[in-house]
Amino acid sequence: MAQFLLISTLLTIAGLIATSIAGFMATPTRAAQHILFALVTVVLGLFSQSMTLFFFIGTGKQLKDKVKDTIHDADVRKATRALTMKVSPAATYAMFVIMITFITGGGVGSGKTPRWLHDLFTIASIFMYARAYWIEIQAMTASADLMERYLKE
Repeated sequence: MAQFLLISTLLTIAGLIATSIAGFMATPTRAAQHILFALVTVVLGLFSQSMTLFFFIGTGKQLKDKVKDTIHDADVRKATRALTMKVSPAATYAMFVIMITFITGGGVGSGKTPRWLHDLFTIASIFMYARAYWIEIQAMTASADLMERYLKE
């Protein structure tokens, strides 16, 4: 599951780059391709980050239930909370920025938003998803170590 979530985040980054290229190459007759790429990328990006949040909630609960009322209880609670507190802001901000990027893209299409603002949010989206990926790969490795240690039987 963790590998799938990381791959979906990488696909989102690739989608953001492909959507950006399609946007810069777009003509009035080819704007639909940019919009389609953007829609697919945003759906994939929101899915990847929301499922990553649920992954850490679920694995944290599983670990806490396993060590409940043992000597490892406090350590596991502290470790799972630390992982969730690292991943949650990164994933939430990445989702927020990609939604703003998509919304400002609609504003550019209607002439209500300057293109430079949409371009700025596009760069921010790529950066935020790359940052989230980096944080998530480290947190998933640490989570796998915890699961190996405490769920092994």
